[in-house]
Amino acid sequence: MGERAAGIAYGFGRHRGLLVDRTGIDDIVYGRAIVYLEKPDVDLIRTLAPRLSGAVVEEPVTPYAPEARALWALPVPVLTGIAVDDSWLGQDIVVDFDSATTAPPAAHNGDLRVFAEVTDLAEARDYGGLADGWSPLRAEDLRAMSPDDRADLWELLALSGRRLPAIRYFDQPGAAAPAAAFGRRGVRDLRPETVRSFRTLVAEAPTDDPVVILPMVSLPSEVDAFRMAAASHWRLGLDVATPAAALGIADLLDDCHLLHVSTGDLAQHTLVWDRTVRNDALLPPDRLPRVVAQLTEWSVSMAVARSIPYRVSLDLRPTPTLHEQLTALGIRELSCPAPLLPHWHRLLDTLR
Repeated sequence: MGERAAGIAYGFGRHRGLLVDRTGIDDIVYGRAIVYLEKPDVDLIRTLAPRLSGAVVEEPVTPYAPEARALWALPVPVLTGIAVDDSWLGQDIVVDFDSATTAPPAAHNGDLRVFAEVTDLAEARDYGGLADGWSPLRAEDLRAMSPDDRADLWELLALSGRRLPAIRYFDQPGAAAPAAAFGRRGVRDLRPETVRSFRTLVAEAPTDDPVVILPMVSLPSEVDAFRMAAASHWRLGLDVATPAAALGIADLLDDCHLLHVSTGDLAQHTLVWDRTVRNDALLPPDRLPRVVAQLTEWSVSMAVARSIPYRVSLDLRPTPTLHEQLTALGIRELSCPAPLLPHWHRLLDTLR
């Protein structure tokens, strides 16, 4: 399945789904299908829109045609002037509306790569040998260590043969209760004393070019505000923890050096449920909730399209069900608590 010639796009971004034609409409899975039509049936596309990630139409519709206005008004993107042969039907495809092309998902060569989230020196020593790399270090965890432990941790990380981890800005630097600080977490707290404390921690890293991850970002203006407050030349990465960040990710990726998707926060803020309270319907223990999976896939696909490294942070127990879901979503790089690394290795070994 080679890449097709460019068509005429009515939409933006990069969307993925199971390609179906009219005969397969009854099999469409919510939000995970791309419908293929010979002609632009606007009414049908609008009816199916809640179940679609996009549409591909064989007949070209130029932007000057009267039908173009109706295509722009549809709630899903449409690519016209693209012929699809029968072998594509029933297969996963990616429609890139920015380049107006369709293609199969990129081939996956190898297993999932799993990165360690360490909270202290002991975890880095105990589990570091199992990790493909290091996930961002939380500023709260660094501040909780003694100066000697921080120095030993940085030495261990520097000698590990892996890239030094990014440093995540304070998530909740104040002593306020989480509910009171809910809207002022992360990058939204730029008090001078907080920034100074963070700068001290970053200065201890054995690099002149650190990557700093900004949590709780929703708008580009929040990134700009942090740059001004920090007055530094740090390379910046983003933590996707809100639906606003996931849905607006295309506007947040300029000069981004690492995208980190925190599925725990994202699930809590999307489903409006306290993740410390069990609810197997909203927060299933063996897989990502469907809407969270869609937001995660969209965020990751945008990072991949722009060649930006990414990590998807998961606290879930490794299972074949979870592995199958992640593989179907095209996710290849995970971040997990260090104690989960042996379990991921055990699962991946059984699946090889």
